[in-house]
Amino acid sequence: MTSSSHTPREQVLALAGVAQFTLYAHELATDGRDLPSRLELASRAIFCTDPDQVMDVYGSAGDISDGKRYMRVQLSGRRPDDQAAVIARYIGQVLKISGRLMRDEQALGKIRGAIDRARLAETADVPEIMDTAYRDTISHIKPRIMLQGNPTYLKNEFLQARIRTQLMAGVRCGIMWRQCGGNFLSLFFRRKALLEALDARGSA
Repeated sequence: MTSSSHTPREQVLALAGVAQFTLYAHELATDGRDLPSRLELASRAIFCTDPDQVMDVYGSAGDISDGKRYMRVQLSGRRPDDQAAVIARYIGQVLKISGRLMRDEQALGKIRGAIDRARLAETADVPEIMDTAYRDTISHIKPRIMLQGNPTYLKNEFLQARIRTQLMAGVRCGIMWRQCGGNFLSLFFRRKALLEALDARGSA
């Protein structure tokens, strides 16, 4: 990412990715909502390691619509419902983990190796590769993300791998947010600018 990416629009689109993939992880944990299109979006985000701009990670504006919808509610200051409040907590954890992961070259090296293997693997094998990489790296970084959900889904190894793949994509977007100049202060003091950038022509 270049210095031209340090704009409110690029920052808020990166945040929308964090929101979207943590939302998908949450829905896998609570109701087992396993949609192939969501796994494809997460894989694309993880595999796109050298984008020119944030949207390259998603593919198109429509592919990040769930995350943008969530961020509009958060940035507008409207009172979130119970699910949105849970997602907000996960987002905060993902952003903290992303910052710490960026300083851990050993963990980053393991993740890069896993991504290289996953790119060559069959689609069905990608979640297992990402699951192993997540448990070997991100799971050891505090604060650990402890998802709330239905024990039936949380204990299902098939869904666990998909949940961790979504969280890996969320962390990837969290790193991108920081690369775009994002920080926690901007979430408090630049909310209006971020919201305007989210609704600007060309970002919908």
